[in-house]
Amino acid sequence: MTFFGRLKAFFGGSSSNGEGSSQGMISCQDALTLVHEFLDGELGDVSSDQVEAHFEACERCYPHLRLEQTFREALGRAATGESAPAELRAAVMKALSKASSEGGLAEDAGS
Repeated sequence: MTFFGRLKAFFGGSSSNGEGSSQGMISCQDALTLVHEFLDGELGDVSSDQVEAHFEACERCYPHLRLEQTFREALGRAATGESAPAELRAAVMKALSKASSEGGLAEDAGS
């Protein structure tokens, strides 16, 4: 579908060449609800072309898509197996040990 065809579909008209005329542009609410499924490639009833067309044409929704993409990229970089620095691990283990010996962890677990 051409850019102008998508724009027409977005505003409720049909495209002049018939592309996408059977599948109109989805709403902002639908696009934002489906952003995770779209990025995962797991859309059900809606085609990825419909969701992609909405994000390409909608200035309000596109930043949400980019935010999710950027977050996933950052999460992927963080999950490379790097661990916390040794001094941080030691400090956390010391604090957990102290809290455990003082009974702090048992009280928190019960509440």
